[in-house]
Amino acid sequence: MAGMSLNIAGKLGRAAMHSNLTPIVSILIFLIGLVALSVTPREENPQIDVPAANVIVQMQGASPEEVQNLIVRPMEMVLREMTGVDHTFGTAMDSLGVVTVMFKVGEDKEASLVKLYDRIMHNLNRIPSGASQPLIKPMDVDDVPVSVITLSSNDMDGLALKRLAERVREQLAPLKGVSVADIIGGRNHEIRVELDPTRLAAYQITLDQLRAVFKAANAGGPMGVLVGGNRVTKVWLEGYLQSASDVGMLIVGDSQGKPIYLRDVADVTDGPSEIDQLHRIGFGPAANVAMTGEAETPAVSIELSKKRGTNAVVVTSLIREKLESLKGDFIPDNVRVDITRDSGERADAAVNMLVEHLGIAIATVILILLLFLGWREAAIVTLNIPLILFVVLAIGLFADQTINRITLFALILALGLLVDDAIVVIENIHRHLHQGVKTLGDKAKLIITATNETGKPTIIATIAVILAFIPMAFVTGMMGPYMGPIPFNAPLAMAASLIIAYAFTPWIALRWMPCKVVEPTMEEKDQLPKDWVHRTYMRIAVPLIEKPLVRRIFWLIVLVLFVGAMLQPGWQFIRPAGINGPMTPGTVELKMLPKGNQNTFNITLDLAEGSTLEDTDQLAREIGDVLRQHPMVLDYETFAGRAGPIDFNGMLRGAALFREAPHLGEIRVNLLDKHLRSIRSAEIVLQIRDMLEPVIQANPKVSIKLVEDPPGPPVRATLLAEIYGPDYDTQRKIAGQVRDVFSSTYDVTDVDDSVGEDQHQFNVRIDKEKASRLGISTRQVEGALRDFLGGYNFGNVHMAQERHAVHLHVQLPKRLRAQVQDLNRIHVSSANGPVPLSVIATVEQSVAAKPVLSKDGHPVVYVTAEPKQGSQVYSLLEMDWQLDGSEVQPGTQLKTGGMRFTDTAPQDTFGYHMLWDGEMRLTLDVFRDLGAAFIVALVLIYLLMVGYYGQFILPMLVMAPTALTMIGIFPGHWITGQPFTATSMIGMIALAGIVVRNSTLLIDFILDYRKQGHDVKTAVLEAGAVRARPILLTALAVIAGTSIMISDPVFGGLGVSMAFGTLAATILTLFITPLMYYLWQRNKLDTAEPCPTSNS
Repeated sequence: MAGMSLNIAGKLGRAAMHSNLTPIVSILIFLIGLVALSVTPREENPQIDVPAANVIVQMQGASPEEVQNLIVRPMEMVLREMTGVDHTFGTAMDSLGVVTVMFKVGEDKEASLVKLYDRIMHNLNRIPSGASQPLIKPMDVDDVPVSVITLSSNDMDGLALKRLAERVREQLAPLKGVSVADIIGGRNHEIRVELDPTRLAAYQITLDQLRAVFKAANAGGPMGVLVGGNRVTKVWLEGYLQSASDVGMLIVGDSQGKPIYLRDVADVTDGPSEIDQLHRIGFGPAANVAMTGEAETPAVSIELSKKRGTNAVVVTSLIREKLESLKGDFIPDNVRVDITRDSGERADAAVNMLVEHLGIAIATVILILLLFLGWREAAIVTLNIPLILFVVLAIGLFADQTINRITLFALILALGLLVDDAIVVIENIHRHLHQGVKTLGDKAKLIITATNETGKPTIIATIAVILAFIPMAFVTGMMGPYMGPIPFNAPLAMAASLIIAYAFTPWIALRWMPCKVVEPTMEEKDQLPKDWVHRTYMRIAVPLIEKPLVRRIFWLIVLVLFVGAMLQPGWQFIRPAGINGPMTPGTVELKMLPKGNQNTFNITLDLAEGSTLEDTDQLAREIGDVLRQHPMVLDYETFAGRAGPIDFNGMLRGAALFREAPHLGEIRVNLLDKHLRSIRSAEIVLQIRDMLEPVIQANPKVSIKLVEDPPGPPVRATLLAEIYGPDYDTQRKIAGQVRDVFSSTYDVTDVDDSVGEDQHQFNVRIDKEKASRLGISTRQVEGALRDFLGGYNFGNVHMAQERHAVHLHVQLPKRLRAQVQDLNRIHVSSANGPVPLSVIATVEQSVAAKPVLSKDGHPVVYVTAEPKQGSQVYSLLEMDWQLDGSEVQPGTQLKTGGMRFTDTAPQDTFGYHMLWDGEMRLTLDVFRDLGAAFIVALVLIYLLMVGYYGQFILPMLVMAPTALTMIGIFPGHWITGQPFTATSMIGMIALAGIVVRNSTLLIDFILDYRKQGHDVKTAVLEAGAVRARPILLTALAVIAGTSIMISDPVFGGLGVSMAFGTLAATILTLFITPLMYYLWQRNKLDTAEPCPTSNS
């Protein structure tokens, strides 16, 4: 032994075994790991950084077509010249153009925005005259609120509630980690001047005169100083308007020598602003709230975002503590306080639950170790587990990783694998110590010998598993950072398990394991008649080796199982009944990601443009009446006239820009906590959708969508068709045809498009000749119409006690700007006095121009929908079959595309082209990347095996059983009722490493037996029988560790793939790998050829 050459494992074990640093380092790992577990930021899902910004340009009076041609198209062209840009999205509306630029995932946010600003500034010459300078508004995921606090009361009006919310915000905004703090709902304080057009006309007073009066009367401030008597004294002009009384007493003209005050021609009030949005809160049966009076209570919400890099759990905890201290004295008892969003608490609960699951998985693995190993050996292996996990968490802390669901799933995934290295080492030490030693020095030599023997094959097998994970780090798009913790943490855990197994295990074995082990080793147990594993293996393996008929039957069974398993996901595509429709019994559904189990979902309301705020509010109340009937509803917040607090899903779906309009509404529904209910949120949404069906049927022109938080990266819509072509009006007509196909397709709901309903408008046409004779300019008419109808802030009224500026708002009363006849009340200044608008203009009714949308410079019309409960793959393929080649107008056919693994450019120069986007594009990209990762992993593993064995055919035998995992994966999904998803495929990739690991250990033992002089038959049988127990032990550890994931709605597919794939592959590998080696050797032409040798 003294002259034995030590490999890297032996050298590491010898150095660590005799070092006093080994226990110190182990203790440090424990301490640093505990610190990392407590201080590493927690979040529910990994943060996906997608640099993006809106570039906004105004061009007063320009039609959507003008804006598209003069602003949006040139800007998209300029922005797409930048490197790192993924897509640009244009919106051209009346007088306004917006281009949203989305950079590629992973691009530096600050650098991207600087590059964008620089590009815009260098191309200002392309902006036409009359257009505003571009306004750049970044879209930052850190601006998404982590906490939303809702204050509600029946005893306060909107103004009082908002004032209270402002005071509460002042207390919460300075908290450490809080970034943006905004208020939604309520009404502002203002001085309202509601003009009476009749009285203005009677007194011959015009808006131009009022504007001049306001400007002249509202002035003041420091005027200078007086110097005298050895003193400098300030002079202050008290000229500012300070109350509604001051405003009402302004003299705006005279009549027969008497002054005309503003109060004579207008109603001047001090109070809340005009209602332009409504916000209420309602409670469902799950809240157990005793309601008095109205079913819904007026509310104001405070939304709070966190600073970048801070821990959401800590920030929201500080907010909750501060809020609790404000109740009673600061916040009156008649105001109810509800935290309607708490991302930190949700993240903490999700992480804590998975930490518990990780603990359960560890306990299960320990129990298996105790059953198969002695208690000392099991205890040593068990001590490896926290050391490995703490190493991973510590490195993750220094690498700016967060603890999230994906991180913990990666650790659970690796749990069954990371104990294998320690098992191999401790088992070999156990076998050597059974010989018995007299001195501690002899014991140390035996431990080093045992450690050295297992070094090379274990290292190679572990590297093979690591190579299976690493290619997943190169998944592109938003799915890359979402799944990123898996290729970061799983290989890291495997590498840590290898180092700790060869450093820590020999050290503790020297001091803890006895010098002579009475119990026989695994291999000796295998030789005893009572060993059922050995007997069972031999009963199956011997006939396979000796009897060709049995062998043929075995191959046939394997083939049937494999083909049957592959048909489970494939039958839906080839069945006579068609691809879409209910799943055939026994088949497996294909899906990107299944719906998660959330505590909240959204209902978005999009009425026809031109609908009033009252219409939107009434619809929201009707939906609220339905929500209060469902037993799982905790509370809901309605927003009429605007959307609710933005979330990450809404921001990347494009809902962050146009969020305020009378016809828009949103209802955020919070459900009973998922741990307190027996049904998933997806089922609740289905039930509520059915309950809302009468409301939906009664409002056929209203888009009512039930939007669930996606389990993975968000998309604009699950089913999204993009229609391109040379004529935009025809594209809109095609969208109607596509929408009809969507609506008639099985399992498709929430169908919508970007065309919208026709909206009528009144065009004021000026007789310029007549206006010119009267000395009236078009600009005067424009100002009068805008100020009378839209209102205008003529400065501020100075009230020192107010926290916000109190605007002096001048406008016609709402009752006098409701009908087209009211336009006749408007007068315009002329040289001869006020002139009614009807004298110089006529009013005509027309249909308002609709927005023009574009993507990457191509005009586009969108049609969107959501699957009701199944996978979008089948309904999309059926719709594609119906639409591809369909006649959209005489002599013109629609071509469809976007179903390839690479992006398809629209072919819209001469024809009409429809591309599929949404979740289908994400699905194709992810499965393309994961499929490529799987192939790369197999190639890397093969190259590793070629280098290890020094030949080409033997590595193929080692890797051949990889396909056997399918025999377990797809039936496992069918048994558990899980769809095959992207996470399932990750499990399939990981299984490649596990299968190769098992095959490598089997082949190594076969080669060792051959070197000892055994014939091929004996070698393969004995190697399989001897390695059956430890291989099964590792398989049980993997199954036990990953089975805990099966119940998760999103990562259940990963758990199913790992558990059932490992079970099938392990059992079959134990027989197929030795059998293939035996057949390969038997069929060699030159039987005298020296047997291959291992480098181990």
